[in-house]
Amino acid sequence: MSQNNIADIVPEEFWTIIEEAGQSPKQFREMLKKMDREQIIYFYWTYEELANHLRNERYSPYVHPDLSEDGLAELANWVVAQGKTYYRKILDHPDLIPPKKNDAGLLSEAIEEFEERYNDDVPFNTHEWDNEWKQHGKRSPWA
Repeated sequence: MSQNNIADIVPEEFWTIIEEAGQSPKQFREMLKKMDREQIIYFYWTYEELANHLRNERYSPYVHPDLSEDGLAELANWVVAQGKTYYRKILDHPDLIPPKKNDAGLLSEAIEEFEERYNDDVPFNTHEWDNEWKQHGKRSPWA
């Protein structure tokens, strides 16, 4: 997968949800209430995929050397929560990665909503990301 296009491969619905949440866990939680089980899972997996993409070795030279693994996870989650435009900016200019940011908490809200509603853990993602998901007639890169 090209480093510069993962933001464009992600379904626009994902980015719309991120934008509408406005980094507010409370507002995001209300949005989650309108999603079904499958939608929450795919949202979670997509968020996680985007954050993990920022944690790969291409970006590590730009991350503050004193940042712990947990700190790096928080920073990556924070970048995703900023939305598509900022995420693409970081992909194109990794030297702009801030030294430290606290996670906006959106991923945690998705986990809590799922666990409360379905009395279950969000399933571990064992699926591969499909870059051509639309061409394959899928509803998401995970379906």
